[in-house]
Amino acid sequence: MSDKKKEKLVCVRCGFVTDDSDNYCIDCGAPLKNKCTKKASPLHGGCSKLNKPEAKYCAACGEKTTFHVWGLL
Repeated sequence: MSDKKKEKLVCVRCGFVTDDSDNYCIDCGAPLKNKCTKKASPLHGGCSKLNKPEAKYCAACGEKTTFHVWGLL
């Protein structure tokens, strides 16, 4: 048996605590990870950088983050 504990995430909308393997809160449906929202296009491969929870814009490309788009910041 492994002694490694699963990391936990706290939903920024409702405060529900969940495993870091989840992408959305099972209590309120809000995203749990603040990823870049830039989609792939013929000229750009897209960006899915995982940003800090307080970031409104992506540190890699400057596009809005998931939390900003959802109105969580």
